[in-house]
This record gives sequence, C-alpha cells and structure tokens, in this order.
Amino acid sequence: METEDPDTYNCIDTNQVAAISVISTTQVSDVRAYTDEKILCKSNTELFYKKNKDDQFYHYSYNDEEVDYEYEDWFVKLGCYIKYNASLKSKDVFFQIKKANQLDEIKVDSLLKGKEHIFAISEQDTAWLFSFEISLLNDGDPDYNFSISSKLGCHGGYCFVTLPIREKEFCFNKNNESKKHLFE
Repeated sequence: METEDPDTYNCIDTNQVAAISVISTTQVSDVRAYTDEKILCKSNTELFYKKNKDDQFYHYSYNDEEVDYEYEDWFVKLGCYIKYNASLKSKDVFFQIKKANQLDEIKVDSLLKGKEHIFAISEQDTAWLFSFEISLLNDGDPDYNFSISSKLGCHGGYCFVTLPIREKEFCFNKNNESKKHLFE
C-alpha cells in the first residue's frame, strides 16, 4: 500500500505494530489491551465464521443469527492493533476478553512483538483449532493457518500462538477513529 495518498491515508511500518485477537467458539462482546496508564486498543466488532459440519473449511458470514447449531460449526475472531515501541517494552500490558457473564484479564506484555499477530485461544478450543493442518478458511488464508504458528504457552485459561503480520505497512484512512491511536 505504499502508493496511498498521504493527504487521505496514514501509513505505519508493521514493525511498529502488534496485533492481538481472541478466537473462540463462544460469543465474545469486547476485547481491549491496556496498561495501567491507558487503553492501547479495543474492539467490539466480531468477525464471524461458520461451516456446515460436513465441510472441512470455514467461511466468513455476515449474520451470526442465522446459525443452525445442529448442522453448522462456527467461531469468532475479535481483536485490535497496538502501536508497538520501546516504551511499551517496560510496561505491564493486559488483554481483556469480555464474554456474556465473564471478564478475563491476562497479562501479555512478554508476548508482544512488532510485526506479529498474537492469538488468544481458550483452552477448551485448542484441540479443535490445532486439529487443522492447513488454514481454517476456504480461501486458504495463511493468517488462519495455525499449524505453522509459534506456540507461546498457556496461562489464564488461554493458550497463545503467534503468526507473522505479512504486510510491510498498514495504511488507514485518516478519518478512521479506531486506528488513530497508531499514529499518536
């Protein structure tokens, strides 16, 4: 995206970005990463994926209310981007995952690195997720191929894996409120 109009878009090298997400077979309503000083990022927009139980791969779905639980499997991904810099290395960073009647808070500062996407997977979902030897998605998207991920261990009821951020830089419209924190 190096050709984006600098008057309309801000671009940032992905070495200065860490992504953190949860993947779950339980509905997630909100995630956020924060230090004791400030919220680093937050999101309440799920990406919803489903498949027929007889199918091998998942596909993106626009409507999570049209799931036939008898015949379909599903999962959600919810995450956000953090500006990763030297000052963050010396702080305690927490990842908060909000589900229906549950709020999980996990210390993640030792896991964060620039140009990497950290995934938190509830321990109950790890057998399902790691049973895939290729991408979960029907288009073969390598961002969902956890067979090549680096396992970072488990704590707080979640197991953590990382995949590289493949893009060289991220470019966002300057009016995109959810990404402005990356340029402050």
